[in-house]
Amino acid sequence: MAKDTARAATPGRATRRERKGLQQEAAVKAAFELAQRDGAAGLTMRRLGEELKVDATTLYRLFRDKDELLLAVYDHATAVELAEIGEVPEDEHWQDTLRRIADRIWATAVRSPAIAALTFARTTGGPAERRMVELILETFARSGLSREATVRYYRAFADATLGLAGQVAVLATLDPEIQAKDAASWTRIYAHLPDGEYPTARAHITELTGIDRRTIYDLVVGAVLAAAERESAESA
Repeated sequence: MAKDTARAATPGRATRRERKGLQQEAAVKAAFELAQRDGAAGLTMRRLGEELKVDATTLYRLFRDKDELLLAVYDHATAVELAEIGEVPEDEHWQDTLRRIADRIWATAVRSPAIAALTFARTTGGPAERRMVELILETFARSGLSREATVRYYRAFADATLGLAGQVAVLATLDPEIQAKDAASWTRIYAHLPDGEYPTARAHITELTGIDRRTIYDLVVGAVLAAAERESAESA
């Protein structure tokens, strides 16, 4: 027993768990880069094995299945968001903190659409997600909301940002011709609706064709924060 303990404590010698952790980390980073480069269709265990120069069966000793790998990749994306958010200044207004978080969630959907499209509605339970949940909850709690209201607004904020950003990510993964067809729907279909049957839609067609998804995203985030501020003030 003493010999085993000494062996485990030998400096520079990684334990089996540590080695597996390092291998998982390398695989997740490689999968992240693979999805960035080749999209969702390119993220397969076989392709990842080729990237890492190992047999795909090796990956199944690191992850139970592809789904576990995908969740780990999404948690890695969340870790990148947290690193970009950085430390929250003590004097930063709680709404400004949440706006910065919302901005990073949007950024993930734009720069990593394949990853966001596959996992935006999922719960990873990973270390980065746990830190993000803690950060958002703590930020809403700073507003003076009750515990019940803090959780309610946390869910509203998380569901709104992830849902709207995920929608953008899904659209970005479609074939270019389908994206163009979808983008032209307002001018291709709605601008030519019968004026007598759809007078309000026709009256607003210029505005309908001009608004963009980021504007809607910021509007919804602002509405959630404004509602939280009102409730906090009313309960003070």
